[in-house]
Amino acid sequence: MMRALILLLFAAALCGGGAVHAQTCTATASNLDFGNVNPISGTAVARSGTINVSCDWTLISLQPNALVCLNLSTAVTRAMTSGANTMQYDLYQDAGHTQTWGSSFTGSTPLSVSIAKPLIGTTAGATVNFYGQIAAGQTTVPTTGDASTVYSQSFTTATAIAYGYYLLVAPSCASLTAAGTFPFTVSATVTNNCTIGATNLSFGTAGVIGTGINAAGSLSITCTNGDSWRVSLNGGGSGNVAARTMQRQGGGGSVGYQLYTDSARTLPWGDGSGGTTRVTGTGTGLAQAVNVYGRVPAQSTPMPGNYSDTITATIEF
Repeated sequence: MMRALILLLFAAALCGGGAVHAQTCTATASNLDFGNVNPISGTAVARSGTINVSCDWTLISLQPNALVCLNLSTAVTRAMTSGANTMQYDLYQDAGHTQTWGSSFTGSTPLSVSIAKPLIGTTAGATVNFYGQIAAGQTTVPTTGDASTVYSQSFTTATAIAYGYYLLVAPSCASLTAAGTFPFTVSATVTNNCTIGATNLSFGTAGVIGTGINAAGSLSITCTNGDSWRVSLNGGGSGNVAARTMQRQGGGGSVGYQLYTDSARTLPWGDGSGGTTRVTGTGTGLAQAVNVYGRVPAQSTPMPGNYSDTITATIEF
């Protein structure tokens, strides 16, 4: 009778366990968005993403541990695209960007995580971080249509999850077979941006201003490749783009002058008002030199001294 009772209790325990769950692992990756990227800065841009991993066990399991290997093929070029344009980046296993995220199926190292069966329940999970970095020095990455431009790359079949359950000694990632994918997308928004710098324009020294005096300076303009730009010059201290003047330091006199867009000095450079024009161009991602031509016309010579004016150059893009 005692033996029959033990057998019945054991059978009841098996029946009371409910449905038997298969031992499987799954992974879901977040998309990685680098956000707004200003290529003319020339700096690297880093962001991170996550992969949520979940493993199931049967109610009674002699393999309470699972090794999950997250493979990303290194045979796929890591480059986001927008039409025919590309922007290089890479994905890494560490925040220091020293270990590239690879795949045991292509002879490199995948991300991996070990998960233990919980004391209560049959499901456990883990979050795995991955790290992306856009390579520095890509100053000529373009935008299109004078607007912010999205670059992206999607990983579908290039991803593969492989897993193995074990008691004490974990299997190697290389010994496991692919059992699914965890697709995700990497993206970045390339924005239009410009910087502008200037060299001073000096008319030198003159005793009398009986004839015109010419001089030239330059602006240095760096704009996102493909980005249209336009530069205006204000009227300086006179506030009049059509009649600029240099004032004597300490007061007591002025010298009239004008700035031009052309070496023939026929097109006054201003803000578009008073018969002036503006200089336009298209960015290349590299510094562009733009000449500023100045002329002091013949005029009555004021008292000796140093004369100067401050002009503000404004770039629109």
